[in-house]
Amino acid sequence: MKQIKVNAYKYSELKQDAKHEVICWLDQNPIDYETEDEQGNNIIEYEYFSDMEDIDILEHCEANEYLFDKYGNRVHHLEVKESE
Repeated sequence: MKQIKVNAYKYSELKQDAKHEVICWLDQNPIDYETEDEQGNNIIEYEYFSDMEDIDILEHCEANEYLFDKYGNRVHHLEVKESE
């Protein structure tokens, strides 16, 4: 097995262009929620990360323990926890 070291960054540590890449990735799966229209019908609405404040995106990434390379590509799924 080959092991490769990758520098991983939190969202808050990324430069602006890398943050843009993260937001594009997050926008592929917007947050859906149920609301009512004027007639009282239930409808599904979507909230996109590109419409959110930076602090909200930061909190979402921290809560989900997302990690990225310096370009904003996700790398958290590559992390392997070493057993003690």
